[in-house]
Amino acid sequence: MTRRSINLIQFWLTIGLFSVPAMAFGAAAYIRFKSGYFYYVDVDVYPYVVFTVLVTLLWAFIVDHLALNSLPTILTLRTGIRTAILATSYCTVLALSLAFFYRAAVFARLFVIVGCFLIFVFSFAVIHFFRWIMHAIERSPNGRFPIAILGADKFAGGVARHLSDSTLARCNVACFVALPDQTSSELEVPVLNWDQLDEVVDVFHCKELLIALPPERLGEAKKFLQVVQHLCIPVRLVLDLGEGVFLPERIFDYYGIPLLDVRPYPVDTVGYALGKRVFDVAFSLFVLILASPILLLIILVIKVTSRGPVLFAQERVSLNGRRFTMLKFRTMYQQNSRDSNSLHTLRHDQRITPVGRLLRRLSFDELPQFFNVLNGDMSVVGPRPELTFFVQKFRQEIPAYMSRHNVKCGITGWAQVNGLRGSDTSIPNRIQYDLYYLRNWSLAFDVKIICLTVFGFVHPQAY
Repeated sequence: MTRRSINLIQFWLTIGLFSVPAMAFGAAAYIRFKSGYFYYVDVDVYPYVVFTVLVTLLWAFIVDHLALNSLPTILTLRTGIRTAILATSYCTVLALSLAFFYRAAVFARLFVIVGCFLIFVFSFAVIHFFRWIMHAIERSPNGRFPIAILGADKFAGGVARHLSDSTLARCNVACFVALPDQTSSELEVPVLNWDQLDEVVDVFHCKELLIALPPERLGEAKKFLQVVQHLCIPVRLVLDLGEGVFLPERIFDYYGIPLLDVRPYPVDTVGYALGKRVFDVAFSLFVLILASPILLLIILVIKVTSRGPVLFAQERVSLNGRRFTMLKFRTMYQQNSRDSNSLHTLRHDQRITPVGRLLRRLSFDELPQFFNVLNGDMSVVGPRPELTFFVQKFRQEIPAYMSRHNVKCGITGWAQVNGLRGSDTSIPNRIQYDLYYLRNWSLAFDVKIICLTVFGFVHPQAY
């Protein structure tokens, strides 16, 4: 389970716990006033709503103070009963104080008592629901994700043992990579040589790389970071800073090991994992529904004007180097797949059909990629996906090239709206724009890029 998954579960745990008072007092109001078990009283709803909102704010403060919305906290609880009772007791005292001092209304005593009791019940249930989720993930075959450790000395071995002994860390050390001056035969997992670094992703399919340099070698970190930046996985630097040293801006405590983010990764945030995905699905459905008459017309014209399938499928590379099949409307005459997978399209390419040239000019050939977005292979906005052949080529020639795969590839991107579209544009310049997008990602930035794409969809670099 990656850090992004942990952050997402943490987010929903917080939402679930913060929602407890609303659920509890909502149920209490139904029991007291609507269930029919008690005499009917005509009440003003507004004071009860205000009371519930205020209790919710107080409850959120209590949950945060007790760290109940922290996964390490709930996973280390024995039963959770004592902590839930403590939190409920604090909340009950504060709620009764509110009911006493809020003179605008007299609250039904049963409503307050039942609501406070249900806060305990619901909070206990939420805690154990998320404990069950974490333990279920732990028991699943893919519950622990593979990582690699750069370093093969005693310090690196200690980091690996700490992770394997931890009941909270959801990762397995799949391999070590020995530094050029290191040799080790005492480690329990495979140790790769320095020149086998690419096998971390290609063979062992690791999701993250931890650079484990002992304190006396931290001065060499820059040299090694420059070497590993071509890997398309997040890179973390393990720091041995001693007790009491913690920098929350870029350093995070990964279950007892302080890690330094050497680059920002939007995919680690809940905003990216949840907000961007919701936006992608909603926007793609909107476009496909709106453009359905155009899609049907394009399908008909392609079938009538040239032989072959309507759609053209081609392997591309996206998030963390994962390969997928990208869809486009076919704009060329049928050809050898080997040529299409290893040749970029030229400006006056003779393989393009007359109809295909118009579709490319209007960028209508890209419309089927919204199905790739719905499938989760792509995003609406992100670095444009490249052919696998050229990814393997550029990763060796351009050190920072693979960094662009730390986010999902997109139908449009910051480089494209700035004129860097087409095979005759500068690849290093495109990389700089892609990295700028990665460092500055936000939903507002995505909307800006979409607007620039819509207003400039007839682009001179489209061919």
